[in-house]
Amino acid sequence: MIGEAIRGQSRVGRVDAVPTGGAIFLSPNRLRWLSLLPPVLLAVAALVVLALTGFDGLYGQDSFAYFHYATGPLRQGLLHLQPPPAFFWPPGYPLLVALTSAIVGINPLAGQIVSIAAGAAVPAFTILLAAEMSKSDQPEATNRRWQLVPLLAGLIVAVTGQLLQSSLVVMADTLGLAFATSGAWAFVRYRRTGKARWLAISAAAFAGAIITRWIYGLVALPFALWSLVLLARRPRRVALRHGAGAATVAATILGPVLVPAIAGLITGGTASFAGDLQVYSWSPLNALRRVFMTADGELSYTLPNGIYYAIAPALWWYFSPALALLVLPGLRAVLRRGAMPSAYLLVAWVAIVYAFHAGAPWQNPRFALAYLPPLAILAALGFAQLQSAAHQKIRQAATITLVGGLALAAAGSVVLTNEFIERKQNDVATVRWSERLAPANGQLLTFGLTATFQQYGRLETLDLSELGSAKIEALLSDGRPTLVLLDVPGIERQWTGRPPWVNYRSLRDGPGLVPLGVRNGVTLFLVRPGTP
Repeated sequence: MIGEAIRGQSRVGRVDAVPTGGAIFLSPNRLRWLSLLPPVLLAVAALVVLALTGFDGLYGQDSFAYFHYATGPLRQGLLHLQPPPAFFWPPGYPLLVALTSAIVGINPLAGQIVSIAAGAAVPAFTILLAAEMSKSDQPEATNRRWQLVPLLAGLIVAVTGQLLQSSLVVMADTLGLAFATSGAWAFVRYRRTGKARWLAISAAAFAGAIITRWIYGLVALPFALWSLVLLARRPRRVALRHGAGAATVAATILGPVLVPAIAGLITGGTASFAGDLQVYSWSPLNALRRVFMTADGELSYTLPNGIYYAIAPALWWYFSPALALLVLPGLRAVLRRGAMPSAYLLVAWVAIVYAFHAGAPWQNPRFALAYLPPLAILAALGFAQLQSAAHQKIRQAATITLVGGLALAAAGSVVLTNEFIERKQNDVATVRWSERLAPANGQLLTFGLTATFQQYGRLETLDLSELGSAKIEALLSDGRPTLVLLDVPGIERQWTGRPPWVNYRSLRDGPGLVPLGVRNGVTLFLVRPGTP
């Protein structure tokens, strides 16, 4: 399918004539096979990393929650033909993990299979989207240079470090992005062909993206609005048939998730699948701020949110500065009057994701993945635009920028992935270190590493943020040694006045804490016998 899209592609945008010597010629057959390179490259890279490191995809807190929900209550619910039980996040990703676990067993590998497959699908659908946009906008064009745009966009996506990292972990990011990108491709195909099935496929894909990551509900808006415009131009009976079919598909997928989520949000109770929406806040002024008070405590960043998400594509874990620079001429090509109508969707996609995250009080490289495909296509367009220049030096500079940028991004992927896995290995090493110092029958209170200890350790582990004073008193009076493992400076800096800080202070100022050792910023304490 990718190869067929590339083979039938025409140029994207309006380009001036250029000397033949500046052109880049590839036969359609070779281009068709080369279009398979980006998804294969990412999948192979991910599999090699797993083979060399043994990384199991679990880290932090959220990935453990996804894994245990998918292979626990959700899997049992599916086996008994029951609706998905309540969960903090949308259930799209856990559903696929639960189904995969029926084949590979209750193992984090089930989540990694879904993440890697979805990660490889992102460059594949980026290629299809770019190729379809060119056929949709310029069916008569024959400039072969523009035939490289989809392939280059796919390569840029494939070498992005954050995408590789997200493909290795048991998290929903790559699946949501793959669904959204496929939905965009199917919509542009509907715009060109007018066939109802493509609108239905687009609706299904965007619905899948939404029940995986809520942000794609915003990304879907410009596509939905343009769908209404296209339907308004068709005969009424055709429009009703196409629109009703797409709406039915979307409602079937979204309904079981949206209904309980909306009910919880309206009543003010626990909103199934929308817990993150309940703790989210948004303000345009947040784009100018770098310090926030959130459910995660006080967050202090180096840069204001607006600057962080604006320069994210130029950072080493994303495109690198060289590839990010190519976005600018690509954006210029899109904004020229009549150059590429469907590419305005790319601009809207980027703008929506940027506005949402710049206005929210969190900075996370994962969040920048949501505008990766449109930015990659714009960068590829930028390269093609520079290659159309009459001056040979400009064309040479563009080639150097592209090749150097791809190399830098690939190197950044290696560094990012290596550092990420080292942090996970360090967390597991902290578990082993703590167990060596702890009494055999001890119980541990910690924060931040709770899920890691519960997954890999032998100590009974409780989260310090979830304990009340009565529970702590009961734990201290049961006769077993009680240990506390904390990043004390982090607790004092970020969580002042919140449960982790309150419980730490009550233990420190009450029975007292005896330091047993310090490792990589965390301190292991033994609670003196007594009551808080």
